[in-house]
Amino acid sequence: MNQTLFIPNELSFTLFNLDHNSTHVTFNVISNQISSFCPLCHFSTTKIHSRYIRTIGDLPVSGKIVQLKLHVRKFFCENTNCTRKIFTERFKHQLNSYGRRFERLNEQLSSMGLELGGNVAHRISKLSSVKISASTILRLIVKCPIPDIKLPKIIGVDDWAFKKRLKYGTIIVDLETNEVIDLLPDREATTLTNWLREPSSVETVSRDRSSTYASGITQASDKIIQIADRWHILKNLTEGFERFLNTQRGSLRDISVELSQKQQFASENMVQVPLIIAKKDTSIKGRYYDNFLKVKELQSDGVSKRKIAKLLKMSRNTINRYWNRTSFLPKVNHKKSNILDFEDYLIKRWQQGEQNVKNLFEEIKEQGFKNDIKIVYELVRQYPKINFEPVPDAVKIKYYSSQQLSIWLSTFRKDWSEEWPQTYLEKLLEDNPIINKVRKVVLDFRRLMKEKEGDKLAAWCDEVINDNDENIKGFAKGILNDFQAVYQSFISSWSNGPVEGQVNRLKNIKRQMYGRAGFELLRKRMVITSQS
Repeated sequence: MNQTLFIPNELSFTLFNLDHNSTHVTFNVISNQISSFCPLCHFSTTKIHSRYIRTIGDLPVSGKIVQLKLHVRKFFCENTNCTRKIFTERFKHQLNSYGRRFERLNEQLSSMGLELGGNVAHRISKLSSVKISASTILRLIVKCPIPDIKLPKIIGVDDWAFKKRLKYGTIIVDLETNEVIDLLPDREATTLTNWLREPSSVETVSRDRSSTYASGITQASDKIIQIADRWHILKNLTEGFERFLNTQRGSLRDISVELSQKQQFASENMVQVPLIIAKKDTSIKGRYYDNFLKVKELQSDGVSKRKIAKLLKMSRNTINRYWNRTSFLPKVNHKKSNILDFEDYLIKRWQQGEQNVKNLFEEIKEQGFKNDIKIVYELVRQYPKINFEPVPDAVKIKYYSSQQLSIWLSTFRKDWSEEWPQTYLEKLLEDNPIINKVRKVVLDFRRLMKEKEGDKLAAWCDEVINDNDENIKGFAKGILNDFQAVYQSFISSWSNGPVEGQVNRLKNIKRQMYGRAGFELLRKRMVITSQS
């Protein structure tokens, strides 16, 4: 039998027996080495002390588990100055000291573990006739060396969560090869600075809008070109637009009511009955507005922020928030209610004569209403009480959130989808010139980015800061604070898209290991598999 078919060629072994059954194949082999080297003094010796048998695992054959019964020797160390008197026979290839598997089997198991994780690799290896535990596979992964870092020129950095809102790390990707170069254990500026100073070849870094990363890159080298990610810039713009739309919620509601009425009465072919809605006083009142006026009055008199806070007994954060505003912005109430789900029932009970708000509240509370009785009162106060007049049919008003509207209105008209409420959007822009004006500013920014007209970015920022809403002004000021990185995003073709893709892959690997993987294990699975 040709033993090289089963035993590694690098080893000087002689096969003298073979046993097999339905599940196992066992090779009995003996070492042919004449001498061996002491592991401490490396002195060669031929004096044998004794013999023993090692059981070695190997790659499966014909779907059966393979084991080698290796007859090896113990030697005397003949160096009188060496502290080791007896040592076991050593092999240079495929079999390490204390090893229970050939290296070729370990390499295959390590590759499976890196791709699949411990538990899945354990199940696959069991099907492949290799007996090994998930924990052993993880230990093999930990022993895998990380290849030397290639000197990249263009990289992307982003954060990822060990545990959301509690602990974060940093991922570094070579944008030219889309390979993960390294993972960092945190997202501190000093950590990134130290990493960037090691491979001095980095010329360009793509990042998000984080000031921490910007500071870390700047501290590493002023020559590194920073590129702000375009997606994050547009996200910040849309968020500013959303905050502006929150200040226009009265107009958004009125147009929703008007269009919903027209649509319902047109579909039912009925004479339009005005929907009685309790109009709220739109004049700005309350202590917040009074405080705002007092702050602006003292500011105009030249009083400092610290003294204003002491005089009015207000926090300095509130003073700072009012300081640069030209007009008062009312607080936005994000509280939502499911009262409209019970409106048909309330109308029915009202027409039946039950006009006690408390009783109506108790009835719908049993049906699943979870809000306050004041909301029920605000709804039924519009219903007529004289001689139980019939209540007009409920008009189902379709409301749209400021977040959704900010996305729709930030899109060019030619790109509007047929599924969007185009009638509502056109009516909103027609009836509210303020929204229309701010929308044009937002679209101008998107057009500059799309056409890579970075030279006009500074002029756009100046125009917005001189004449526009406070929320969009805040976005423009943020652009100026990080102007060079944003300018590069306009003219450069690089972005953080590949980095975001690698972050998603990292999340999948974390889920495979049930979120219990240590940093080093996670780092090796990401870096080694990315570069293999």
